[in-house]
Amino acid sequence: MPINKMQLNDDERKVLRTLARRGAMSPSLVSAETLLLPGPILKLLKELADVGMVLLRDDPASADGQLVAITAQARDLLAKGL
Repeated sequence: MPINKMQLNDDERKVLRTLARRGAMSPSLVSAETLLLPGPILKLLKELADVGMVLLRDDPASADGQLVAITAQARDLLAKGL
């Protein structure tokens, strides 16, 4: 089910706040920082990417092979308190 851009759940907000605070990181680091399990975090990151809240990029230097970063759109939503 697609994420409603205007109504983020607690885990989505936690992930976005972590990325806003810490910058781009691998999915496994997002998992460790947010204390969310790796499987569910990958699904959540893909859902956030599908609605333009994060960017997932290939990163051969990462153990996960990916790097995730928050988008300006997501930063704006966080700034509005959503």
